[in-house]
Amino acid sequence: MSSSKEISSTEKLLDVIRNDSQPGEISETPVTLSSPKPANQNISEVFSKKSVSVGVEIGLDELKLVKVNRLSGGQWELLDYTKIPLKAGISIGTPAFAGFLKSELTRFCGSGKAFHIWGLIHSDRVDVQNIRIPKVGRKQLENAVSWTVKKNTPFNEETTILDFEIQGDVIESGVRKLSVLVCTAPKPEVEEMRELFHRIGFPLTGITAMPFAIQNLFRASWISSVDQIVATLYIGDDSSRIDIFSGGDLTMSRVIKAGINSMADSLVEEYAAFEKNVDSASGISPGEDTASGPAPDIMTQENAKTLISTLASGSDEEDARFGLTGEKILEMIKPALERLVGQIDRTFEHYAAILGNDRVSFVYVFCDMDICESLTRYIGDELRMGSEMLDPLSPENSYSGEATSDTPVVDRISFVSTLGLALSDPAYTLNLIFPFGDKETFKSIRRFNRAILLTFMVVMVVLFGIFFWLDGVADHKANKLAALENQMNNGIRTIENPSRTLISEVTENRFTLERFIDRYFGLAIIQELSKLTPEKVSLLSAKAGVERAAVKGKDKKVTRGMTVEGVVEGVPGSLEPVLAKYVLALSKSPIFKEVSIDKSTVGPFHANEALHFTLFVGFAEELK
Repeated sequence: MSSSKEISSTEKLLDVIRNDSQPGEISETPVTLSSPKPANQNISEVFSKKSVSVGVEIGLDELKLVKVNRLSGGQWELLDYTKIPLKAGISIGTPAFAGFLKSELTRFCGSGKAFHIWGLIHSDRVDVQNIRIPKVGRKQLENAVSWTVKKNTPFNEETTILDFEIQGDVIESGVRKLSVLVCTAPKPEVEEMRELFHRIGFPLTGITAMPFAIQNLFRASWISSVDQIVATLYIGDDSSRIDIFSGGDLTMSRVIKAGINSMADSLVEEYAAFEKNVDSASGISPGEDTASGPAPDIMTQENAKTLISTLASGSDEEDARFGLTGEKILEMIKPALERLVGQIDRTFEHYAAILGNDRVSFVYVFCDMDICESLTRYIGDELRMGSEMLDPLSPENSYSGEATSDTPVVDRISFVSTLGLALSDPAYTLNLIFPFGDKETFKSIRRFNRAILLTFMVVMVVLFGIFFWLDGVADHKANKLAALENQMNNGIRTIENPSRTLISEVTENRFTLERFIDRYFGLAIIQELSKLTPEKVSLLSAKAGVERAAVKGKDKKVTRGMTVEGVVEGVPGSLEPVLAKYVLALSKSPIFKEVSIDKSTVGPFHANEALHFTLFVGFAEELK
């Protein structure tokens, strides 16, 4: 880069910084920041719904808390925010810190539990990457993602938590694949944070990483999502992080080793060369006092960071201690700024040219120094794209309202990640204490429980239907039975007298018939015998009133009848067939029954031989 260009860029950045701030605008960060809430506010009313969420971010020297409320229609309301410095002698992981955290959460949240708490993990071992895997079934997703991540960056499943989310289908080399956002984090650190909050009585709903906290700002619509590819750039002390979003979804995250300390190192290095040149030109040995006073002090990194932080004041006077103007300071840190912008530009080029995505067209910048707005403009100009300072708590934001109007911008920006935590939701935020595998298991159990509940409800509906149907049938039968009983009672009364008359007539006719039988029974028997007795059979006697008992099994049966004596005349040898035929004819008579031969012998009759016989002829049941 030419010298003229360096001077031009330096002047441009200096002008930007001087135009951003006027002398006297810099204010010290207060020990405790909080929104102007009434001291006697009823906390139970704020926590009356589960829509209240609290973001907790534990830093090296301070604790930041943000509390929001989800309103109907996807709206949000900022309830409270505060920053508490850690007391001297208190280190994270000690009982003293646990007591301090519990005390501050109790003061900030109250004693109720009707709210969600999300924590942030700051570990440098958290890795976020976007991978592409072949399309597989949902049951094979976890194995496919784990295998792909291990192929790129091997990790130990026993000590590492793997979580991911499916972002949709993509076409790669003509093949349809799945785009997956993956996060790996150290399990011991996640478990330690989870156990800390559980021990103090404020169990965490979830733990997530910084890129996903920033993603929440877009997914929760706290920052309006535009139809373009945007990036966020956080400039930290030791490193900076670039996150790229498409439609509110995090598609790439990269950490670059350049930050405020790099600028301070550049200032220290350039100042040492500058001081050496000045001493050589004046002939003064290093450390030797000049005529105008003592030699300038040796610049340290802390001195350099202090000088950088004063650039926003727009002072053109040389620093009395180091003899540098603001323009000279910018010229000295410009190599570090150019390296930072160069890495950002290469990241954006890789995202578009190598990964085949649309180009980034807008960048949000935030850092922890007063020169954030100046750096934002400088970076946007160098990258030739729109840029804006990431200030979601700006009073111009309708969700923040006037609650942040009295807070300096540098302090508001420090709550970016904490606000993102408070906007977390299990529906769209990766949760390291409840990763994808656990979610799938939970969903399976929930589907099974729903199936059981649905089956139970269907069975209950069917049983209730059968119950009401049977109840209706029973009512119908009862009504029909009552109608029949009524009809029967009416019928009985209607036919009672005719029935009695008819019964009387039947009884009288029966008695008449019995008398008739008694009177003409003998005559009927004689007439029947006469009709059935053949010519060759002569009856000698008939004796009625004979009874004969017979035992059949266990029953004893008595038959009333008569004894008939007679002879059969004719040619010898044909007598017995004639008798058998006669017995058969008697058996077929409706009057006689159970005809049996008691005796049959051949003997003389009228000078001829005849067959003498004795028969028992039983009477029919109706005639007994």
